[in-house]
Parts: sequence; structure tokens; C-alpha cells
Amino acid sequence: MKKPRWYQVYSAIALVALVLALAAAAGSGCGGQVNATTGPVKLTEADNGKTITIKVGQTIEVTLPGNPTTGYGWGAALADKDKALLEQVGEPVYTQDKTDGELVGAGGTYTFTFRAKAAGAATLKLTYARPWETVEPLATYQVTVTIPK
Repeated sequence: MKKPRWYQVYSAIALVALVLALAAAAGSGCGGQVNATTGPVKLTEADNGKTITIKVGQTIEVTLPGNPTTGYGWGAALADKDKALLEQVGEPVYTQDKTDGELVGAGGTYTFTFRAKAAGAATLKLTYARPWETVEPLATYQVTVTIPK
């Protein structure tokens, strides 16, 4: 039995949409490269170790989980050469996770904002540590930032 014309058209459109969605998903997960052309680039812990490309003047927002009640906090650890290319915009913002109001010591997220000041390649590095300790940080987050001319 032959399918109606409308059924054939909709089936073809659905197939094309599926192929495009799969191609986009495969492309976004490969190579560890994030390219952005406008607006702030929003990064999470899943982007640790990746390379991103942004324009001069564009911003990066990095959001990472943390819990200051443990004494640990995230802090920027940029080398001087990286500070020449990336500037931290303001202080990190900590947002506590929503709880039922009775939970003491709940964690949350830290959000850092950086702006690209000049062309070049920089390493955006954040460390999760207790400021009074002289040991290696508990965690390190690092992204390579490429800023073309």
C-alpha cells in the first residue's frame, strides 16, 4: 500500500532533522574545542581541559560547584602573561544551592567572569583550595583560550 504524499514529505523532514541533530551532537563532543562568535561563552566543569576561541572584548563565564563551608574556595590562578590577555571582571559570585532551609553547609556554585583584552593564547586556570594551606589544590580547572587578531 502506497503512503500518502503528506506522509512521505513529513517522514523526509523528520529524517533530515534527525541527521542534523546527530551531526550537531557529534560535532559538539569531539576535539575539545569550543568556538564562540558573539555573547558570553558559558563554561562548566565539563569544559575542563578544552580549548575555546573568542574575540577581543568577548567574555567567558565559568561556573563550578563548590562549598565554602568546607574552607575550600575557587580562585583565579592566572600567570602574568595570561593576565595580559584575560582580565577578571569583578569578584566571583557564589550562589548557594536551594535547600529546604534546614540543611546547614549546603554547597553551590562559583561563577567567574573574564574578558579577552588582546589577541593571543592564554591559559585560564582556577584552583579549588583552602587559602591557609600550602599543599596542592584539591582541584584544578584549566581551559586554553585562543583570541585571534
